[in-house]
This record gives sequence, C-alpha cells and structure tokens, in this order.
Amino acid sequence: MPSIFAVANPKGGSGKTTVAIILAGEFARHGYSAAIIDADPQGSSYQWHASSVARGVSPDGIDLVRAPDANALAQAIERLDAYDVVVIDTPGYYGEALIQSALRADLVVLPCKAHTFDASQVVRTIRNLERHAAESNLPMSQHRVLLNEYDSLDRNTRPLREVLAYFNAEGVPVCANTLYRRVTYRSMTSGYGTLYQMNDKDESIRKARYNADQVVRELLAASQGAKTDGAAA
Repeated sequence: MPSIFAVANPKGGSGKTTVAIILAGEFARHGYSAAIIDADPQGSSYQWHASSVARGVSPDGIDLVRAPDANALAQAIERLDAYDVVVIDTPGYYGEALIQSALRADLVVLPCKAHTFDASQVVRTIRNLERHAAESNLPMSQHRVLLNEYDSLDRNTRPLREVLAYFNAEGVPVCANTLYRRVTYRSMTSGYGTLYQMNDKDESIRKARYNADQVVRELLAASQGAKTDGAAA
C-alpha cells in the first residue's frame, strides 16, 4: 500500500498544486515511485506535467493520473496500489472527492497563508472532515497545516501571532517549517519539471530545494507517526 498524502484546502489560491508537486518531487528524488492524482477539475497538476513533458523535462519518477470525480478518484487510488507514494491534489471546493481523499490519506496537508481569513477556512475544513469521519465511523486522518507563501517579513508580526494563536486554541497542529514565497516555485509549476531538474548553479534554486526538503521531512515524519499509531491501535 502506498503512503497517501492529500493536499487539501477548498479556498482558491492556497497553493495546493505547488505543495503537491513539491511533495512528489522530493519523494521521487529519494528513489520512491511517486504518482500525483489530479482530482481538481482545473487540472493544474496535469497542466504542469504536460507542459514539462512538452519542454523536454518530463518529471523524473512522477506519474500523473486525472480523476475528474469521486468515482474516478477511488479507481485511481486502487490502480496506483503498487506505488510507494501517492499525492492527491484535491479540488478547490469542499465535496465528495476532497472528503474521500482526506479519509483515505495517511496525512492531510492543509496549505494556508498567514492570514486570519485563510486560517478560519482551514479550521472549518478540518471540522467538516471530522464530522464526516464520525458519520462514516472512521478515525480522523492525521493532518498538518502548512503555512505557505510565507515571507520572512511575516516573522514576529501581529497577524502571524494571531493566526498561530487561533490554530493553537482550536487544537490544530501546524508544521514547524514553512514553505516560503519563492519565484523558483512559480517557475517550476509553469512546466519545468521538479526542483531537481532545474539548474542547481542558481542559488535561489538551491535555497528552494533546502526549504522543500525541510518541509517534506517534517510531513513524512508526521505520516509515519500516523501509520505507527494506526498499527498500535
């Protein structure tokens, strides 16, 4: 069975596709067989993959499958059983595909910008997923909020403190590492393969790789902890 990561946030512009590509790229770099299921009708992951192939930088070690609805999503997960890692780029709205992705995931990653409105949307999503898990008599999947498009200028500001205090009060786990706002990430998602297919002589790319590596290491540890907890139960 693959490790399943569902990248979820019904709010548009949260950076789901960027996070999904970075996750898959990091695992592929370490030799794991990885696949992305693009369950978002906008097809951003698919466009990234197709554009990369067209430019001659086919994403190393990453396959991509489209899943336009919940039934196709379930079938795709079953077909990809032999992969080491499956990353689901969920739809940008709350619906059956997002719910099924989250309930089947070892870890739900919720990208969120450091703003109170975005944070409230994430908490609402988590509460809805908890309700659906209870109704299905299933445990709520492990989850982590990942602050995305983080700027060093955000550090120690009042808005950031308010967001972190809000998540803490709601009992929502937040990653210690953040994904910074970087031009490199935008370039990558425009169809230039993974971070590891970009020119490593560029310092900005090396910094992006280091940032991505730290984030994915933390998410992997969280997912492995979830599997250990499940086995113990």
